[in-house]
Amino acid sequence: MKKWKAMAAGLVTLSVLTAGLTASSAVSAAEIRKADSSAQTYKDGAVVPASKAPAVRKAAREKAQSDYYITEGKKLDQAVARLLYINPEETGLDPQIDYSYRMDKTLTGDYFYHVRAFLPNSTKAAGDFLLAKDDSCVFRRFPGEARTELLDGTTEKLLAKVEIYPAYKKIPQDGVGKVLIRVPGNIPYKLTLTSLNENTLTIKTDEQGQQWVYGVTRGKGDVLAEVEIGGYITSKTLNFTVMDEKDVAREENRTSGGWPMADWDRHRLRLGPRAPPPWTRRRNHNWNVTNTCILNSSAR
Repeated sequence: MKKWKAMAAGLVTLSVLTAGLTASSAVSAAEIRKADSSAQTYKDGAVVPASKAPAVRKAAREKAQSDYYITEGKKLDQAVARLLYINPEETGLDPQIDYSYRMDKTLTGDYFYHVRAFLPNSTKAAGDFLLAKDDSCVFRRFPGEARTELLDGTTEKLLAKVEIYPAYKKIPQDGVGKVLIRVPGNIPYKLTLTSLNENTLTIKTDEQGQQWVYGVTRGKGDVLAEVEIGGYITSKTLNFTVMDEKDVAREENRTSGGWPMADWDRHRLRLGPRAPPPWTRRRNHNWNVTNTCILNSSAR
């Protein structure tokens, strides 16, 4: 931690000495690259003696470190300074420990810088953080506990990045559809669904707390979806069409037996090879298609 606090002073000193050390620095860097050439020693797919396995792993880790992470530089320094600005009791970072830091090169959810702190001379992570690229908020993640906490800032700008859409816009009568939410960094959220036309659609909640859009009768209806994170809410009105058996038959004829092939193959991969399209329900059958549609087994 002392290293990061002393960084500003060190940068000033370094600028004074740069002119005199340029040549020696170049030689030193070349020597370091020559001495630490394990990343170039083993090519991907090369056959080597089993005794060399540890060296191959080391080379792979070094290459990954270079390809995917930032371990030094201005961008990382700014992120670390942002973390040190927050109360240590909230970050869990001890001011007396000289942590090392690592930042992903790729933004998480195209919005967050992912920064992790590591104990000295160790690969054990001491902190896991998400810092908004617009500096509007900072989250701490607890991977072992599957929870995330807002440490600083507000979620107002984060909510503008949330995507809300229906899993499938057409649902069968007496069947259900699902609303999908995508939040950068998988930040936890609260979802509230409200039917704007209860004659056509209602909202049902199962034992696990999952909300479903239930098709009451043939027609079109809207559902208001509200997502809340950190005291701010964003909403979107979603359109659904409820189909009866004649609509189902017409849809089957139009698409030659079900969903377009690309969509159907995608759902089969996730739901299992025998999961039927939503409009192939027949009375007294108990189809149960997880995440896309659940069809009521009761006859009308």
